[in-house]
Amino acid sequence: MPHAQLIRRIQWLVPVVLFALALAVRLPGLDGFITVDEPKWIDRSRWFAVGLLFPEQECPPVEYGREVATQGLGCTLQIGYPGVTTMWAGALGLLLHYWREVQPSGVELKTFLTGLSNYHLDPAVIAPSRLPFAVIGALFVPLLYAFLRRLFNNWVAVITTLMIALHPYQIALSRVVHHDSFNTMFMVFSVLALAAYWLKRWPWYWLLVSAILGGLALLSKQVSWFMPPFVAVMASLTWLYRWLDNAPARSRLRYLVSRQNWATIGRLIGEGLLWGGTACLTFVALFPAMWVTPGQAIQTIFFNSTRLVEEGHSHFFLGEISNDPGPLFYPVGWTLRATPFEVIGLAGLIGAALWFLFRRRSLSRWLATHPVEVALLVYVSLLLVFVSLSGKKLVRYFLPAFPILDVFAAMGLLWLLGGITIGVVKAVSWLNRPKNELIDHREEAKRKGFLMANNGLAWALMAIIILAQSGWSLSNYPYYLTYHNPLFGGTSGAAKIMTIIGWGEGLNEAAAYLNQQPDAKSLHVLNERSCTQLRPFFVGQVSCLNSSLGGILQADYVVYYYNVLQRNMAWPEQQVYFEEHQTPVHRVTMQGLDYVVIYRNPIEHRVDRKANSAAGWLTTFGYNLRPNGQLTLFWQNNGLNKSPLLVGLAPTSGVYPSDSNAVKAQARSWLTCRPKSEFTLSLTTAKAIIESTCTLKSLDLAPGLYDIQLAIGNASGVHPIKTSLLAVIQLGPGGTFEPVDLISHKPTKE
Repeated sequence: MPHAQLIRRIQWLVPVVLFALALAVRLPGLDGFITVDEPKWIDRSRWFAVGLLFPEQECPPVEYGREVATQGLGCTLQIGYPGVTTMWAGALGLLLHYWREVQPSGVELKTFLTGLSNYHLDPAVIAPSRLPFAVIGALFVPLLYAFLRRLFNNWVAVITTLMIALHPYQIALSRVVHHDSFNTMFMVFSVLALAAYWLKRWPWYWLLVSAILGGLALLSKQVSWFMPPFVAVMASLTWLYRWLDNAPARSRLRYLVSRQNWATIGRLIGEGLLWGGTACLTFVALFPAMWVTPGQAIQTIFFNSTRLVEEGHSHFFLGEISNDPGPLFYPVGWTLRATPFEVIGLAGLIGAALWFLFRRRSLSRWLATHPVEVALLVYVSLLLVFVSLSGKKLVRYFLPAFPILDVFAAMGLLWLLGGITIGVVKAVSWLNRPKNELIDHREEAKRKGFLMANNGLAWALMAIIILAQSGWSLSNYPYYLTYHNPLFGGTSGAAKIMTIIGWGEGLNEAAAYLNQQPDAKSLHVLNERSCTQLRPFFVGQVSCLNSSLGGILQADYVVYYYNVLQRNMAWPEQQVYFEEHQTPVHRVTMQGLDYVVIYRNPIEHRVDRKANSAAGWLTTFGYNLRPNGQLTLFWQNNGLNKSPLLVGLAPTSGVYPSDSNAVKAQARSWLTCRPKSEFTLSLTTAKAIIESTCTLKSLDLAPGLYDIQLAIGNASGVHPIKTSLLAVIQLGPGGTFEPVDLISHKPTKE
């Protein structure tokens, strides 16, 4: 059987293999971790389902969305993004989980949905909530192949979709409960269908397909609001190509006022309005809140869109921390998230453009004969401008351009292969030339040789892409988000250039370490600004901010996440103290970068901070006491600076407050606690955390119970902090020191 005929017969296998390949890397390990926004989207999805299924159930107001409680279909308005497609898919995942795992236990669906906690997300719902996203994300690959094969050719379609199927970053975003992947799929398909209809003259129903997909994109995320104005741009571009095609070069100005031209313009306007109307109908049909409270839904979406455009987002970019990293953010961000094949492919395409530019006639001819490529180039360029206008920037906001850039990368790779093939064929032809001829005129043989060599190299490229990108994906499994372009130093190299690195990956491993600690269920852990990603996996208590704990150094463990540290978002004095004076008890290192560092609170005995502090001088956090009498004080410099910090010991009955007469009768013994040598420089730093030490054994006290009072010393003497009771300690007969529990004094009844 001829090779070409065989290829045609097995062509149907290509999308099947692509789907299986995409699914194989998207399904495993769905429950491994959770990103920062997913608990919120799972919560929104469950209330979306409640609104659809239980009209009488009230749902609470939401942040950045509906400000009042409501019930029924009004509950489907959860946020102004609007994220409707995300909530449809998330609700489906929760329902599948209920029918498979929860219903057999006898729990009612309403009880299950309303009982889910947003504060402490049940890890069991993570994987099922993500499942619809992973399956639909995998289905995107073969469908895109079918589109591209018809729009361009088989090799462009295969190379493009292989790069997408095995792209770690695109895999990562296609298997989380979020809207970037859905928004990308709908926008890309809508643009391709519209280009196919207007520029390739596909049948009329492709206009409706484009509009429906555009409506789904509008239901997904605000970035898709780029689509309606882009439809107008596409209409203008279509008119331009039809003008060039229909008007002879000598009469193009005359054609502008012709009836045919005005008919073309009128038809394009009508089709554009039809696109907009169909997209709006799709938007309304699949957004139940629009059926009952359309005004509130539109107002919420508009308000949130405006807020996001104006709102900045803290970034570390090119060595600086700012709320708006500027116009280079997305080009640099794409480069760091791209694979080497994409970078090489775009470089090849730029090389092709320069070659065509050098041959001026070739460039103009190419532009005139490749309207779809020009339309897609305009799409990427304008989308880049559109997302760059907003102060809030994240690389995933530019995701709708990634698949189209992959199309161009595939073209660039194939152009490079063509150049290599020409060189190989010419070399072989020269080596095999007849001895009595200087020039080989067998052009047909050259042509066949070129086709065979080019196809062979294309197959080799396909195999290399599969092997290399599979390797990059597997080495970043199960997170995939940890991938960064190895051409630029991988993750460690990217961390030197930009943030945000880390969206929750690795915090599940931090929780696994903490769960192994003694009495883990009683531990209180601080995970500054990343607590929602740690909380589902940790059996103890997790807080997001020091302020919620009553101040710094209150938690048993402090967990720092890389992107929080990189942007200096942690409580600075505490961060400096841990980084300069403590060693992490555990690190979660991925791709050569410490994504998570965990510190244990070094304070063994915490004290009443208010009672043991002096305004304008210091705040005392706690102390450690060794059996040999070595006392370590942990305090914050609020103005004490180099003034002496003293502790005074006096006999006590163990009841506080001590008998004042007894204290007067027994002189309190005072001892200066000096800062450790490594804290000397901190004595002149405001709010610095300092450790001071002294040895109680040097006081030569008799065995018994003693209370410890803090005091501040200066040239005029010792100034006790009147409210201070640092601790009550026991000095044993063997000369050992240990703290004892305080007993609150209860006045006797007369």
